[in-house]
Amino acid sequence: MQIIKLAGWWGLVVGLLLFSARADEPPLRYVAQADDSLLRLADKYYHDSANWPAIFVATNRLAQSEPDISPLESPLLLPPGQIVAIPAADQLESLSADYAGNPPPVAPDTAPLSPAWLADFAAYVEESRQHFEIPGAAVAVVSPQQILLAQGFGERELGRGQPVTPDTLFGIGSTTKAMTSLLAARLVDEGAFGWDTPVSQLWPGFALSDPAVMPQIRLRDLLGMRSGLPRADLVWSGSGMSAEQVMQSLAELPLAAPPGEQFEYNNQAVATAGFAATLAAGGEFGQLGPAYESLLRQRLFEPIGMRRATFDLAKVQADANHATPHDFTLAGKTVPTHFHADPGIDPAGGVNASLLDLARFGQTQLTRGVAPAGQRVVSAANLTQTWQPQIELYPGNSYAMGWFVEEYRGVEMVWHDGDVLGFKSLLVLLPQANLGLALLSNRTVSYGFSNGIRYHFAEQVYGLEADAGQYFRDQWTTFKTDGLPKARAPLNPTPPAGTVQPYLGRYESGWRVEQRPNGAVWASRGDYRWQLWAKPEPGQFIIGNGFALLSPLEFVAEDDRIVMRVELATGEEGTYRRLGD
Repeated sequence: MQIIKLAGWWGLVVGLLLFSARADEPPLRYVAQADDSLLRLADKYYHDSANWPAIFVATNRLAQSEPDISPLESPLLLPPGQIVAIPAADQLESLSADYAGNPPPVAPDTAPLSPAWLADFAAYVEESRQHFEIPGAAVAVVSPQQILLAQGFGERELGRGQPVTPDTLFGIGSTTKAMTSLLAARLVDEGAFGWDTPVSQLWPGFALSDPAVMPQIRLRDLLGMRSGLPRADLVWSGSGMSAEQVMQSLAELPLAAPPGEQFEYNNQAVATAGFAATLAAGGEFGQLGPAYESLLRQRLFEPIGMRRATFDLAKVQADANHATPHDFTLAGKTVPTHFHADPGIDPAGGVNASLLDLARFGQTQLTRGVAPAGQRVVSAANLTQTWQPQIELYPGNSYAMGWFVEEYRGVEMVWHDGDVLGFKSLLVLLPQANLGLALLSNRTVSYGFSNGIRYHFAEQVYGLEADAGQYFRDQWTTFKTDGLPKARAPLNPTPPAGTVQPYLGRYESGWRVEQRPNGAVWASRGDYRWQLWAKPEPGQFIIGNGFALLSPLEFVAEDDRIVMRVELATGEEGTYRRLGD
């Protein structure tokens, strides 16, 4: 299913748990597994994901001659158990051409959202929350003129009985990126810079590993994930880096592709865009973190009416109505966890906000820049610039500036989600219907919950026959009842002290490995803390919680020194040498 590509680590996590792909050569018939998408199958069999339309067409031709095989209705949905035709390589060109000859579907008409419709949608959210075992959630549906629905579900903290309300504060993670892009649009209105201003003009200290590329990088390239800088969250996660250190860290990253040629999700790039924009607006290097936060509050939060939005975690925790973050573990448990912050990447993911804050921000998007109270915050021209695709992920899905732009069964969705330890957020705009959706929840590993609701929202607004939400529910059920038990079976959460003693101690970049009194082994750096479940093989472990859930971690000897290696499901790798005693 194509949607899984956007899950990043989560789609790959599911893939680690379920059946291995067949090693046969095309042409063949393939039975789709829970983590499959047409894009991944094209990459597996042809080493080029752009060949996915050929698989789509070949499968539907096979379905015409064999009634027992279901045709594919959308390239976005690949249900588990679906028989897929993998054509021979010499058929790819003609099959892809046949797909290109089919006109895209036309968006269907929408119906007004009645009170009964809104009640049914709220009930669906609550049913999904319970199915995915999310402690608490809040959902809003908005039009340009009003908040049509704003409702909380479940608990702020598991077992405490405190209800989630529309005012409950949550971490919103990467949904912050849409706010940083809107701030940039406001500053473009003010003449501080243009979308195509080179970053080196805004920040003379800008440096990349390839000096020849630096003059080509514009603000839109950093905001639009088209800079060529690869994802490198292991560089900053839990490190305590400042805004300025995050900006300078870009110079250490090898470019994955030339600018403008490849989608590369990079949090440091967006943070640098936000801080460079702050410099252009008068901020001082050395004080960019506080200056950015002040600028966002003055230009956006206050005029839009986002009264509870804040970067201050101490303020959040002191608030009587805040959600507690929860983690999901390899043991299959949802457990309260600690708050965490990485201020150095605040423009990419640092905001905490209530449902009503996020709803008002969504309304301001739908009105093309007019706040709910009537004040114009940004010009319509520059707001809609943030929605313009900058780089294609795959046909029908692109990244704009702080937004994904996706066509789902003829419906345009402008959206972004966000993950910060223990929280999940989602903001969806349906521009053709002039409606928006905001969703907040308080548990890591909530991709299926939030995206099932996202697609269900579009389906219900437009009266579509598909049921993507059921796909994600089935995937979660398989994950819990089959995948997790299989993954846990060979692992030991409390390995004997003698087997782990050689690996304990301090490592480069601030990492520490310790065995706690209960026998659990933990690797930690700042607010990032991973429990390591031991495999039977010496030095081999699986991470049992957080965003690194199910990622392999190993300890090996190199030059008489122990080295810790980790490979995240996002594809990132980290290698850290143990320091001397």
